[in-house]
Amino acid sequence: MIDLEVRIPDTPGSLIELIKPISNNGGNIFGILHHHDKKLNNMIPVNITFELNEELKETSLENIKKELGEKNIRIDNITLGKEERHLTVILTGHVFDTDIVDTIERLAEKGIKVPDLQAKFTEISEISNVKFKLDFPESMSKEQILLELNKICDEKQLMLIHS
Repeated sequence: MIDLEVRIPDTPGSLIELIKPISNNGGNIFGILHHHDKKLNNMIPVNITFELNEELKETSLENIKKELGEKNIRIDNITLGKEERHLTVILTGHVFDTDIVDTIERLAEKGIKVPDLQAKFTEISEISNVKFKLDFPESMSKEQILLELNKICDEKQLMLIHS
């Protein structure tokens, strides 16, 4: 897994220009965070997480860096990671009304931490979408986490969305 941090101009097509070199070099994109709220001097920070074929990783990454440089996209940071120990999911439904704290505590009992949570809602009783970043121990698989989340979602009548 590779985490790439860049800054791109806030102009139409800039995000596509960032994605093309990754795609052209066999990258499988897992997520993109486009931080419009942190725009400075018309430049927007973007975090993109992707995977490359292990056998071609070094060459592909060098090609991506070169192509981004040719497009004047400045790379702020590249992190090469081992197997990811986090998962991002979205719960949809009455997430707050069914006690979001209980949901987080039940995950914590299984060793699953919630380091980041994003939500928008107008009324506590309204349907909401809540994005959870979940960190989990090496002793757990993603399948085990999804099984636990599905139990909670079934009980609370929530919908689970995951990649």
